[in-house]
Amino acid sequence: MSSLPVVAIVGRPNVGKSSLSNALSGRLISIVQDMPGVTRDRVSTPLMINDHFVEIVDTGGYGFDDPDLSVEIKRQIELAIESSSLVLFVLDCQAGLTGGDEELAAMLRRWGGKTVVLANKADGAKGDTALGEFSRLGWGTPIGVSAMNGRNLDLVKQAIAEKVDLSNAPTEIPAPQMLVAIVGKRNAGKSTLVNAIAEVYEGTGERVIVSEIPGTTRDSVDVRFEKDGHALVVIDTAGVRKKRHMATNDIEFYSFHRAQRSIRRSGVVLMLIDGTEPVSEPDKKLAQYIQEQFKPLILVINKWDLVRESAREQRKEYQKTGIDDVGLMAEYRKYLAEALGYVDYAPVAFITASEKKNVQTVLDMAQTQFKQAGTRLTTGQLNRALRTILQERLPSTPTGRKARVYYATQTDVHPPTIVLFVNNPAFLNEAYQRFLLHRMREILPFSQVPIQLIVRQRQQRDTYVTLDEAPEPTEE
Repeated sequence: MSSLPVVAIVGRPNVGKSSLSNALSGRLISIVQDMPGVTRDRVSTPLMINDHFVEIVDTGGYGFDDPDLSVEIKRQIELAIESSSLVLFVLDCQAGLTGGDEELAAMLRRWGGKTVVLANKADGAKGDTALGEFSRLGWGTPIGVSAMNGRNLDLVKQAIAEKVDLSNAPTEIPAPQMLVAIVGKRNAGKSTLVNAIAEVYEGTGERVIVSEIPGTTRDSVDVRFEKDGHALVVIDTAGVRKKRHMATNDIEFYSFHRAQRSIRRSGVVLMLIDGTEPVSEPDKKLAQYIQEQFKPLILVINKWDLVRESAREQRKEYQKTGIDDVGLMAEYRKYLAEALGYVDYAPVAFITASEKKNVQTVLDMAQTQFKQAGTRLTTGQLNRALRTILQERLPSTPTGRKARVYYATQTDVHPPTIVLFVNNPAFLNEAYQRFLLHRMREILPFSQVPIQLIVRQRQQRDTYVTLDEAPEPTEE
């Protein structure tokens, strides 16, 4: 995305910046809610203009009154403006010109770049009669638009084409090799990790707001970068909370479902766990959802420097000698196996995101998992492994009837999907299926990724014979 001309959308809170971003792109990019401060980070998306792509960047509301976050939001707006080829300055046609508008206009004049003024909520010709008031800002009469109704969006795109040099803008954007969703409960360090990745691979570490205030990130924010010659995208998501907190808060509800959507569209999920706190209910629910979606998962234990320091202090208090980092990691892995046993295949990484420690290692692990999940095996390879597993342990039934496994084949990747043909699917209970999956991960090249196992009854027209009667399978 760094090669795309940037078009920044700026304005006061609640003038309709996010609605405009969504309307221009034709997609639900930013959360839209009738309250200030919903958008805080820079949220970007590509937009095609005259067969060339630009990057539309939605920003937080200028002048948002929050003693803890207003400085950070303003900084993100300034970064968007400084990197832009054009600014779309959005005003509220119904509210008229305000002191906040004039303050932002002064900032844009100091910047000195190209600016197009848009008066949003001008739903028809009647609304256009109020546009003259805004002309004294110095950019002429604004374009009256309605992001909600799609009015005059073609004029906005025309203005972008006229103001932005598209000669070197790309005509296509290669699909990323891999999407990595970064999820976790609030304040686990997700945004810090995203900024660390951006600094390592892009040279700039101010992509999203990092704050000790829980719930800083509201939207899912995509950050595109290049690693080893491949385009990758990491998705920063809102922190997950207990469901009872979402019942009375629309923003929490939308943020949670954005996080779920990010998991579904990802190739690998990094689940951040704050190593200084116990594994919580939201952590467990999140890991369960990732498992249900059959997504490769890395358990990323953040703030490991604080965990190590705390362990040192405890050992001093109890007069124990030294601290072995390898041993401490082994202890924590054992703890995770008890707390999150249903994702025992997921590798564990220990990082300190604030110091960018092991950031590259985590992404290397993600690429390895993505490759595993995309591996396709021949029917011969699968059935040789299946023969070995059945020799170790055959399925049994309470009635004593014999369960027969006839054949296995892989039908898909991402996730690896294996179909097992049997005489009666009811004869392979959940316990035996878990055993099968466990042994498949040990024998097959899927050691760190979930496998989707589908058990089907063999139809009469199928010509497969039982594995114990079949000759040795041959490679396909």
